[in-house]
Amino acid sequence: MNEIRWSSDLISPRQITGTALLGKACDILEIVGHSPGMVGQAALADKTGIPRATLYRILAALISRGLLRTDPLSQNYTLGFNFLELAQNAWSSSDLAAIASVELRRLRDLTGETSYLAVQEGTHVLALGRFESAHDRRSNARLGALKPMHCTSQGKAILAHFSQNQLDQILDGELTAFTDNTITNADQLKAHLAIVRARGYAIDDEEIVLGTRCVGAAILDPDGRPIAAISVAGPTFRMHPERAEQLGKELVEVAKRISSQLAPALKATPQQSKDYKVWTRNPAFIGGAPRWDASMQRLCWVDLLAPAVRVQEETETVISLHALSERINSLCLCENGFVVSVGKGLLIGDHTGIRERLVSSNDLAIRVLRASSQGEVWAAALDADTNITKIGPWHRAGGLETVFEIQGEVSDIAFAADRGLFAALPSRQAIYLLELDVGRKRKFADIPKVAGSPCALAIDENLNPWIGLSDGWSVVKLDENGEIERTIALPIPNPTGISFGGRNLTELFITSARTGLSRDSLNNAPLCGQLLSIDVGERGLPDAICEL
Repeated sequence: MNEIRWSSDLISPRQITGTALLGKACDILEIVGHSPGMVGQAALADKTGIPRATLYRILAALISRGLLRTDPLSQNYTLGFNFLELAQNAWSSSDLAAIASVELRRLRDLTGETSYLAVQEGTHVLALGRFESAHDRRSNARLGALKPMHCTSQGKAILAHFSQNQLDQILDGELTAFTDNTITNADQLKAHLAIVRARGYAIDDEEIVLGTRCVGAAILDPDGRPIAAISVAGPTFRMHPERAEQLGKELVEVAKRISSQLAPALKATPQQSKDYKVWTRNPAFIGGAPRWDASMQRLCWVDLLAPAVRVQEETETVISLHALSERINSLCLCENGFVVSVGKGLLIGDHTGIRERLVSSNDLAIRVLRASSQGEVWAAALDADTNITKIGPWHRAGGLETVFEIQGEVSDIAFAADRGLFAALPSRQAIYLLELDVGRKRKFADIPKVAGSPCALAIDENLNPWIGLSDGWSVVKLDENGEIERTIALPIPNPTGISFGGRNLTELFITSARTGLSRDSLNNAPLCGQLLSIDVGERGLPDAICEL
């Protein structure tokens, strides 16, 4: 076998209460995940053989965790949005397996023996990957298998870099003998580990399986702590002691090369500026539309992709809208609740969820919602055929009343009292001012590309616009002439929404996105997706409440 195999079974088979039920849930997820479209309950019952009552309970549990979601019309099932976050976490982690695979393949080709990658799992090591020898008689340890640390080369290589306290915890208890060569005395093993640490590699000399000898070395982080181990194993008639010693020195160099390639990712832990406050424990996929409710002294914002409305007070309340089975685009506040835009219509809701759906007669995708000081809901909606954004009040009867048209897609709008309405156009690097009293639009500011693309808007008490800059790692304040007067540096690259709030209206709240960013971006900006705020020392305007 010439290709590496990575374990998909990371837990050894054990008799665990609830295993059968867990297996059924996994079967359901696999069937839904591998289906090109949505899957109905009847098809799931037929494919799994699970009784309908049990199937319904499992589906309800998976939906509540966001692992499945239902189409509101067909009531069929597809994977939930939480899988995006799980995939994002796996994608953004340090890629140990990918880096190690190149060196493991080379070791296999160099020695002709099977090479392994393993990590610590409690008092055991767990095999994550291997390149198999071409020989008929070879080491063929099962991927995902747990082996004791005290009698394997990978385990001993890792143990050799532990502190005395860590060793005492791992070796506290009886050490099982698998062969006559197994070291079962803790003090004797500690003396042996001192030799391993000095020379850099460990040898399993038929200590777990008779007839097999294995050489291993630890992969260390920049601080010298073990994070994994590599090894080469073969039958003793080919892996004689002299050859094992020679291979040990080679494995030490290979482990160092893997460690050096991992070092940039392991070191990338930027420190958070103490000027910023992080309000959330769990990040959003795509945060947006922060709106400060001055009467309730709280911030409402949305996870566009999840989808959910998140209410930030002393503690956070999440109003899940998973049942929609579609993303939301924007939010504005109304009496005792909120209004969100979904596709070409609006949804009115409160802490209990969605109360009412309003369908528009216009065939326009609503991108942005804002409330005017008169209590009207204003919307910016894109006509995809003409690439024109139409802006105006949204009425229960008839939908959008177009007052302004702008070529291109508007990402945000914000009212500035009698000065008018500001609009951000990222594709044109421009901020427009829509003068409501005379019905005129004019370009207010050009944003240099090197600064980032204008995507989010907030207004201060002097009616000056503040602009969140995508790929600009900043928010800028524009003066009355449209020139950049002030820049606020951010620990995130793409602010998706900004809003003034707080008791004195001097806190600038910032939402951002986590989905779609590369591993390097997330390493350099771990706060992506979180709700942040910074006290800018200037008062802003609170968001108005609409009456719909």
